[in-house]
Formats: sequence, structure tokens, C-alpha cells
Amino acid sequence: MMMRRSVLIAGIVAAVILAGAIAVLNFFPANVGEQQGQQGQEPLPTPAADLKTDLINEATEDIVEIRFMPFNGSPYSIIQFLSDSEQELILQSDDALFPGRPAVMRLIFNYAISLRNVTQITENADDTQLSMFGFDDPVMIWQAVRSDGTIIELAAGSMQAAGQGHYVRLKDSREVFLLGGMQSEYLTLQLEDLYDFTFYPYPPTQENPETWSYITHLLLERSNDTIEILQRTDDEMTEAGSGASRYKIVQPVIGDCNDFMVQTVLMENVLRIMPDSVIEELPIDLTVYGLDSPVKLTVSTSQWIGTVLIGNRSAQHGGQYIMIEGVDAVLLDRTGDYSFVNTDATQLRTRIIWMHNIAGVSSVTYVLDGNTRILELEHVSEDGLIGKLDGVELSETNTRRLFMYTLSISQTGGINIAIPSGAPDYSITMQFIDGSTDMIELYSLNDAQFLIVYNGENTGFYITRMTLQQNLLNRFDSLDKGEDLLIY
Repeated sequence: MMMRRSVLIAGIVAAVILAGAIAVLNFFPANVGEQQGQQGQEPLPTPAADLKTDLINEATEDIVEIRFMPFNGSPYSIIQFLSDSEQELILQSDDALFPGRPAVMRLIFNYAISLRNVTQITENADDTQLSMFGFDDPVMIWQAVRSDGTIIELAAGSMQAAGQGHYVRLKDSREVFLLGGMQSEYLTLQLEDLYDFTFYPYPPTQENPETWSYITHLLLERSNDTIEILQRTDDEMTEAGSGASRYKIVQPVIGDCNDFMVQTVLMENVLRIMPDSVIEELPIDLTVYGLDSPVKLTVSTSQWIGTVLIGNRSAQHGGQYIMIEGVDAVLLDRTGDYSFVNTDATQLRTRIIWMHNIAGVSSVTYVLDGNTRILELEHVSEDGLIGKLDGVELSETNTRRLFMYTLSISQTGGINIAIPSGAPDYSITMQFIDGSTDMIELYSLNDAQFLIVYNGENTGFYITRMTLQQNLLNRFDSLDKGEDLLIY
């Protein structure tokens, strides 16, 4: 009997302890972290059976503007214009340095007016609870402005302790919801998070993956030299003749570009200039970024011109410090390839020295090994011509091939040397029908190399004697022997 009574008493004691434990657990909210330092306050309510409901659900076409007012940041608006059922969104703020990213603005706009299937926390929070939810100083207030001028105002309070989102409510409502996931993240963004930092406004498309080809002028200015590239017009391409490059270099040397090198080294990297964050607005000291004496890149198309200033690479941030001219802010680009700032101009030149269309040429004068040879051209029709070498008529085939070999003189490499004094060892002068001329001169540097000078300008390239002999000297020997020129 005593044993049964002891067991009964022990059971009663256990039940009391269990009931007390349940009471203690019910006293504290599920999100204990939110209650730290708030002893004596009423606990926050927890979701009733994880109730899901709609907070607002407005028709997109009825909303003309969303106004965002961060607690600690610049206010901004996303304004909607609808034309032919197409949505255009514009970022507007007195403090905005850049336009907004269309995709991000579209998400924010749609999230702001469609808070559906959110978790209801309480239907009727008291003042103490509203304060505990963070609505005394909400992290964000946003207003959806209807086309009739009426306004829907909402507020985002503090973040839920487990980091699952922010508490939200309609203005003057005591019904509180938990807004989770991506909606919470996008509706609490700062103005700077919306910025579109695009430098070159022509991203590749399926129809035109080579949008770098829109570039008509590129100027790379460095402390020690300048590289300037121009795209030939359609008329210039026709005049230059078949095989001419699309781009020509005009500084520091003059001549045709290697189109592949220009594309891969310069043009494609222009498309990759895409800073991702603002490091400092209204910077005071540019020396810390290497932007006090930057490399300057100016790019032009037929409809746009832009300049980017390139500073140091940041080991701390893992990116390149840059500024876009006209915007007083230091940016960071973590993905762009800026190796082009160290490009040697000689890398960009084609190996062929010059290109011209025979249809525009009246004569070519060669001075080779002390001998002068003159090729005269008479254009008898649009396609036909008569050529005479030192007064002796050549076949049209030999005429055209000699002219082709004249154009095919190729540089062997780059060299940094001044033009030697005295007369050139070799020269070729092209006389055009319109009276203008074009000339290259070769100055001997040693037994194997000749410096190439183009229209009096040092090209920075040399040619070997072997290349010169292959291209011209033995061709004249063949013609003097009455032989036909062959294509090698």
C-alpha cells in the first residue's frame, strides 16, 4: 500500500512539473531572439497555424508609381509608363547617380503591389507589440500610387529573428504579416542597389552577337602613349580594296589593324566593362584609387560616346577601380578584363603594310637597290586596265599581280628606334587618279632589317631583306625575263 501511494505521489509531482514546463514554454515566443533585452514586455504572437493570406493584390496597370522611403537611405520612386501594353519603368530620385536596372525594377514593382500568400502573425497587435515588430522605426515605407491618385501605404518593420523576412503591415492597420524570402529582400533595397552601371549600351543579342562592331572610334590614352583606332566607312572599305581590314590604327602608328586582335584585345573587353558597386560617392582623394592619373578609354559609335577612367586594381575588393566620366563616384568592377590597358600598339597592326584599290591608282614608282621602276596604269573601262612597266606594256594579269605584291609587303616585327638620317634605301610611291600620293620608305638598320616609314611617319615596325626580296625584287627579275608572275 505504501508503495502504491509513493508511486501516485511521484506521478502527481511529475505532472505538476510537466505542466509548469509547458506554461513556461507558452510564456516565451517562438522567436526568442526578438525578446532579448525586453523583459517584462508582452511576448510577440506567433503564426496561428501558419495562416497564409493576401495583404494586397493590385492590378499592375492601375499603379503609376511606387515610392520607397528607407529609414536610413535616400528616397526613390519607380515610375511606370504603359504604351501599347509594354511596361517601361524609370528610377527617379534627387540622389540618383545612375539609371535603374530594368529587371530589378520590374521585380520590385511587381512585388510591391502583389503581397500574396504571406504569413499572418496577428490580426490585432497592440502598441507594445507593434513596437516590438519594429514599426516605430520601419526599415522601409512604400506607397503604391493608383492612377486615380489614391495611395496604398505599407511599412516593413524589423527582420524576423531567424532571418526569414521582415514584418509588414498596411498603414494604420494592426494586422501584421511576415513577408519572407525574395520579396522581403527586394522591397528593402537601398537606392544604390538598383543602379545600372552599364558602360557600353549595346549588349550582344541573338540577332547581332558582335555588337562590339558598332564601335567606330576608340581612344586609349595612357601616361606614356596613345592608341587610336578608327573604323573605316563603307566608302573607305571600297577604296581600300578587297582584303582591307575593317579598322585602321592612326596613333601611335598609321596603318591597317589586325581585326582579330582589335576585336579580342580591345573591342570585346569594352563590352565586359560592368562595375557592380559604388565604392565612394563624391570622392575626396582619388590617389587612393589610382584615379588621379588614370588610363582614359573613350569609345564612340554612330549614336553614342562614353569615357571610362581606369585606376588601380584592388586586392582588398578583388576588382578594378574605375569612374565613368560625368559621374562623380568611384566604382568597382569585379568581372571586367582590363588587361588591354597594357596593350602594345604593335600587337594591333596587321602584318600587311598598306591596302589600296587598283581602280584608284594611276602609277607606282619603285626605288629599289638604287634602281627606279615605274608602273603606269591606264584604266580603259570600269574593270579593265593596261599596265606599262618602264614603258613596256604588261599583260593585265601581270599588271594586277605586280600591284598585288606591292600591297603585300609585310612587317616582320616592332622596333623602338628613330628614323636614321639620310635618304631611304628603298621607297614605293603610289600616285592616285585624284592627284594624292601614298608612300612607304625603308631605312637600313643592319644587314637584315629595314625600318618602315609611312608618309614620313615612323611606323615602329621593321621588315627583313628576305621579305622584301620575296615580295618585289625577284618579281621584277621575272618580268624582265618575259615570264609571267605566279601566285605564291
